[in-house]
Amino acid sequence: MDFQRFNQLSHLLLNDQFVLSYSGYVSEDILRAVGDTLRERLANHVSDTNQIRNIFSIFVELMQNIIRYGDDGPQPISKQGEEKPAFGIVLVSQSEGRLSVMAGNFVTDEEARTLRDRIESLANCDAEELRQLYRTKLREPVEETSKGASLGLIEIARRASLPLSCDVIKSDNGYELFMIKATV
Repeated sequence: MDFQRFNQLSHLLLNDQFVLSYSGYVSEDILRAVGDTLRERLANHVSDTNQIRNIFSIFVELMQNIIRYGDDGPQPISKQGEEKPAFGIVLVSQSEGRLSVMAGNFVTDEEARTLRDRIESLANCDAEELRQLYRTKLREPVEETSKGASLGLIEIARRASLPLSCDVIKSDNGYELFMIKATV
């Protein structure tokens, strides 16, 4: 990166009131370290403990989604049989009293379509519908393709004060960059 692009990036980060940004490989250790930093930053930016709790929970869910479901990115060389860490980006920003968490990672085209459909469906639910959907999902068996309890997106939607939004951009590596935004 040249100095001009570095300067542009620094202006973007400063002007858009970023509380935290992380881009790189994501593992449980990275999640803990970045999570600790986020807790400190939120304590300095926000006085509403419910808002802090909701943003932190959303952040953890999104980071775990990157760890579990991230398919590609600028991956390092891994040893035989060793799982490669997922690549992702997470931003927490503050504007007009609201905090937003945005996350992005690479997924297959099919996964991007599935995620978009789920998020659009969740965005059309009110708080009671989300609560009922969560309870129903708790009683159902876990989906075969799930690496968790299949509750993460529902939990994110329940904690957000605005409907979830997402976008997908085709990348050069044959995957899609899936991006999601949750606001509290």
